[in-house]
Amino acid sequence: MAFSATVFNTQYLGAGKTHLSGTWSGNAGDAAGTMTIAGPVVKANFYKFDNDQSWQIIPRVSTSISSGITTVTINNQDNVVTGYFEIDKFGS
Repeated sequence: MAFSATVFNTQYLGAGKTHLSGTWSGNAGDAAGTMTIAGPVVKANFYKFDNDQSWQIIPRVSTSISSGITTVTINNQDNVVTGYFEIDKFGS
């Protein structure tokens, strides 16, 4: 299963800050997943929380920005069926 992410919630946190959250999935050993976000990202946390309801490995996440677009790269190290993420960014 290739990396997949879906934004389910967008919260506007006052002037100039937005909180995105949703679910994601992917397999260990697959190519890194990416998401593009308009504006500078100040926090990007991805978590695995599968059906056994125990916390498991947190993947490595890196960001790069060009022309106001941030690319978030998720280097998954474990099989994830049910994961969730939180991204905070500047801008609406």
